[in-house]
Amino acid sequence: MSERHPVPPAPPTRRDVLDRLLLAGGAAAGAGMLGPAALYLWPAGSRGPAEAFLAAGALKDLPVGDARLVQARGRPVLLLRRSETEVRAFSAICTHLGCVVRWDRERQVIACPCHAAVFSAEGQVLSGPPPRPLAELPVTVSGDDVRIRVG
Repeated sequence: MSERHPVPPAPPTRRDVLDRLLLAGGAAAGAGMLGPAALYLWPAGSRGPAEAFLAAGALKDLPVGDARLVQARGRPVLLLRRSETEVRAFSAICTHLGCVVRWDRERQVIACPCHAAVFSAEGQVLSGPPPRPLAELPVTVSGDDVRIRVG
């Protein structure tokens, strides 16, 4: 009786190799698109706080009647101390064309250097082309720590 030997599998053809490479590339591309899509569709609250209080410095470093420009999540914020107990924060981006505003200590107003816009210490438009007041951000003071809520 003759003994049968198993037939070895045929080597893969070029077409088989290309099919497998195409399948692997498609799977990688699909996974690459699925990750960002899932982050976009997933509720923001489940990824962490959308709003947070960020440290803006020490109260003692901000004299009454003065202001300081700080960065909050990469955006300029004007921190303004009106009295011993009142600290306010405004977006430092002019509502006209997006220039960064500055505090004019002598006149006690917020001024935009680009088109001569003037805002009150409450962020309201006093003169110039801005269509709306500066956005105000909530501020908390705890001891000597000043914090701005950003979202």
